[in-house]
Order: sequence, then structure tokens, then C-alpha cells
Amino acid sequence: MSTVRTVYTNFKAARSAIKDLNRLRQISAVLMRHGFGYLLKSNKHVDEAVSEVLREANDTIEPSPQSESRFDQRALGDFSRVNEILQDLGPTFVKFGQILSTRTDLLPAELCAQLSSLQDQVKPISYEEVSQVIHEEFGCEIKDLFTYFSESPLACASIAQVHTAKIVFSHAQSDQNDEVSDTTAEHIQEDNDDLAHSEPKQLEYELDVVVKVQRPGIQATIEADLSILHFLAKQAVEAIPEVAAFRPDKILVEFERAILKELDFNYESNNLIRFERNFKEWETVHIPKLYRQLSTQRVITMERLRGVKITEAAQYGHPMDQIAQETVRMLFKQCFEDGFFHGDLHPGNLLILEDSRIGLIDFGLVGRLSPAMRETMADLLLHVTTKNNEGVARSLYEISIHQGQINYNEWEADVTELMEQHFTSSSLADVDFGQIVRDLIEGAVRHKAQIPPDYTMFFKSIITVEGIGKLVSPDLDIIQEIRPYAQKLIAQRYQPEQLMRSAIDGIHSLSKFSKRLPHTAQQLMQQVEDKQLGFQLSDAHLDERLAHQRAIVNLLISSFMSVSLLALGLAFMLHPDLASWAYSFGMILCMVGSLVGTLILYKVVWQGQWSN
Repeated sequence: MSTVRTVYTNFKAARSAIKDLNRLRQISAVLMRHGFGYLLKSNKHVDEAVSEVLREANDTIEPSPQSESRFDQRALGDFSRVNEILQDLGPTFVKFGQILSTRTDLLPAELCAQLSSLQDQVKPISYEEVSQVIHEEFGCEIKDLFTYFSESPLACASIAQVHTAKIVFSHAQSDQNDEVSDTTAEHIQEDNDDLAHSEPKQLEYELDVVVKVQRPGIQATIEADLSILHFLAKQAVEAIPEVAAFRPDKILVEFERAILKELDFNYESNNLIRFERNFKEWETVHIPKLYRQLSTQRVITMERLRGVKITEAAQYGHPMDQIAQETVRMLFKQCFEDGFFHGDLHPGNLLILEDSRIGLIDFGLVGRLSPAMRETMADLLLHVTTKNNEGVARSLYEISIHQGQINYNEWEADVTELMEQHFTSSSLADVDFGQIVRDLIEGAVRHKAQIPPDYTMFFKSIITVEGIGKLVSPDLDIIQEIRPYAQKLIAQRYQPEQLMRSAIDGIHSLSKFSKRLPHTAQQLMQQVEDKQLGFQLSDAHLDERLAHQRAIVNLLISSFMSVSLLALGLAFMLHPDLASWAYSFGMILCMVGSLVGTLILYKVVWQGQWSN
């Protein structure tokens, strides 16, 4: 069986290689035309088939005489043609550039700004191709699913295109994910009042929807491009060793994971449902309804929102100051309350509806923040808004990934200098919060630290929303809007329930550690006896040092027990819904915790030691 599997795998790899080579020829032509021929130099790490394609590309297309020097200049900061190159390379590279625009911790700010304006410029697929995709997904024709379907697309993107359509909808079709919006329901009720009161038969009505259809063959193209991207990344590192500092291999792995998810529209459907649930009680934000029975891995059908881009809403008389505030609050709710936020909040995805509500669309790219990440981010933002420079330095240090040893004193000094430069104004409203974030990230990069992708996506969202908000409402004070959310998260940290949960988690972790310790020690001793692990010590004061370390461990464990008992006791005493005996039990825990704490103070302060 393993032999059959090996043969099949090799056959599949061969087919993939042939497909990649054909795509490599196309990409090679584009790279040569734009003066990036050095990426196509054959070397010992490529096989003969790839070498042949590279030689063919170099022989067929003559690069410009200034190709090499021109790249050197652009690498130093001129990124004006980057978008043009990526668009010529095709959909995968366009999407790659769009995602790279969020990595301000890895790439120069000027390049990220250039990439953030990158837009899909692709030709629409034909109506016949759209029909074929729908037939493959549903096993029937478009007319069997929709009462109307536009032949021309409403919008085109690198992975899919969107068509307007109409569907016949009835209450019998409804489920928890297929409810009509409140506005639509009002119109339906007006149109069907007579029918509803005079006839018992089921109500049916026509709804406006948009249908997102994946481009045929796009998955094969993207999979081929991904393998070529990995190849080009290795070539770039070999040609320019400095590129290795940007960790292209890690970036590509993250990109591959993200774009393969985008190819499965079920992910976007699930994201849409989650956003709809999170904003169900918000009257100022509207999430389109998903029609699950008309959605698959390659097709999504959802409610059509009729509105204008947020940047164009002022000319229609919408209250822009209020809309700007609600947009900021919407983002902070997503990040700080839900831990699940829209990762692509550009003006095209923020529509202002007729009643001035904010309509959110396109849920393919999302970010996630765990409870711990939210608390850390709340600390950072609150320190920024209160001008606590030391707190900003500490929080930024905690969230960053350190590539090597960092001099923390220099780190804190740089952050303090940066903060003082920004907060020279007496009014917080005059502070460019987005620029503070950009400078903090660039400062971390100078210290060879990286910011995790979800954090950078969050920072990009803040920067984008602040830019849009101040464009439509110049008096917007985003720092004032941040503070309540950050304060609420930090306050929750000290609520009795949270203290109880933290104490219980701590005791549970300590218990697990104590149970594992004898087994781990036995394993270490066995390895020493088997001469698999050896060490040599020479220290005249070894016994004294070990006693001192043992005393420190005892102190830490006892202190933790004291704090845990006090926290649990307070939680029981302050919780309003527990039984009457809980107050007495909580008091006993507090007393025991206090006694342990008193013993610690006596040993440390009065006796100056901790020997037991």
C-alpha cells in the first residue's frame, strides 16, 4: 500500500511541477520586464527542469541595462512601481501585497503605505463561466435558484466577482441564519398585510441579494503561484542576504494559510454569521444576512446593502461626526469585547445606508485576539492615552517577539523619547494616534523585535479607521474613544469572578506542576545514571547557593498561596449570588491567607531569612 501511495504522490508532484513550470514562464517574463532578472539566475539548488525555464526566460527577454542598479535604488526606498509589478504578476501576488501591507513590523512604512493602496485590476469572467461554477456547486441552473441574476458583475476581485440577484424567500425557508433584515421585513409587511390577514397560505417575497462567485481554476493558479513564491523567496535571500532579516519564509507560511482559507468561502460564511451575532443588538451597525442554502465552498449569497462609501456619505446629508464615532466604537467593540475583528476596513467595505447606519461587508480577512492579548493591548493603549511612557515600553516589550537579547534600558529610553515627541501638544485630540502606533512598531523593529500578525492587523485597523474618521470628521478624538474600552477591560481583571478564576487556574497549574515534578526529577536522575545527561559543578559555596535558591522558591510558593487564598476569600465574600455560607467560608480563606502572609513578613522582614 505504501508503494502505491509513493507512486501516486510522485505522479501528483510531477503534474504539479509541469503546471508550475508553465506558470513560472509567465512570471519570469514579468520579472525580466521589470528588471528583476537576478531572481531568475539558475543555481545548484534548482533542478534541471527549472533551470531550463530560467535559461529560456533569460535568453528570450533582455533585461534593461540598468536593471541591477535600478533595483538597488528602489530597495532603498523608491516603491512607486511595486503595485504595477504585483498586478502584472497576477491575483496571488496582488493578494500577497495586500496582506504584506499589514506587516509594518517587518517592512518599511513607505512600502506598506504603497501596498495598502493596491487594488485588484482583473478582467471579469464571463456569464457562462459564472453559470458553470454555480452548476457545479448546486447541480442546477441559475434560473432554478434565482428569479433574477445580473449578467454583468457588480465588482471584480482577484479571487471572485460579485453579481446582483433576486431570490424568492419564504418563512418556510427561514432558519436562524436566514432571517431578513428589519428594514426588509417592514417593507414585506406593508406589501403583504392584506394577504397575511385574508389568506392562510404561506407568505413569499422577493429579496435583493448579492452573489459572490469564485473564479474557475483560481485554486490551481494560486497553488502554483505559492510554490513559485517560495522559490523566489529563496532566490532573493541568495541574491540579497539582507532580505533574510525580513523572514520571507515565515511571511509566506502565514500568507499561504490566509489565502487558502479565503479560497474556501465556508470560512467567510462562518465569519459573517459570527459578526451578525456579535452586532445583533447594535442599532447603528448592520451586518448583511447570509443565505446558507445558497452558499457553498465557492459561492456566497447574502443580503444586498444599498449605501454609499463612508468617504462619500457627507454629500448625502449623513451626520458624519456621529458616524465617525460609531465607526471607531464598532472597531473597539470587535477587538476588546469580541476578540474577533474585521481585517480589511477600507472605505469600500464601510457603507453608509439610507438611515445612516454603518453597513459592513467583505468578511474574508479577520483577526483574532485572545482574552490575554486583549488585556495586554488594553494596557498598552491605556498607557498611551495616559502618557505613561514606562507602561508603554513595558507593554510593547511584552507583546513583541524578540529575535535576540534586547537591552531593556535602551528600549525604554527610545519609547520615552518617542512618546515625548508626540505629546508636545496640550490637547489629546491633536495627537496623531496612527503615527504613534507606526513609530512604536518601527522602534521595535530597530531593536530586532517583531509584532505578531494579529496585533499588526489590529494596529493597521486602528490606523485605517482613524484616517477615515478624521477625513469625514476632523474633530474626531480617537484617544478619547479608546479609553473607556481599555479601562473596562482592566477593571474586569479585578472583578471577584475573574480573581476567583485566576486563583483557581493558578492553584490548578501549581498542582499539576507538583504532580509532574517527582516524575520529571526521576527522569533526570535516570538520564544521569545512564550517562545520557552529565554536568560538572565546582563551587565552594554551592550548598549556600542551593539553600538560598530553595528559600526563594519557598517564599514564592508561600506568597502565591497567600495571595490566592485572599483572592478566593474576597471573591466568595463579594459575590452577590452565592449562598449565605459562602461569606463565612470566604472570611476563613481570608484569615488563612492573612496568617500565611504574616508568617512570610515575619520570616523575611524580622528574621531576614526563609529557611523552611
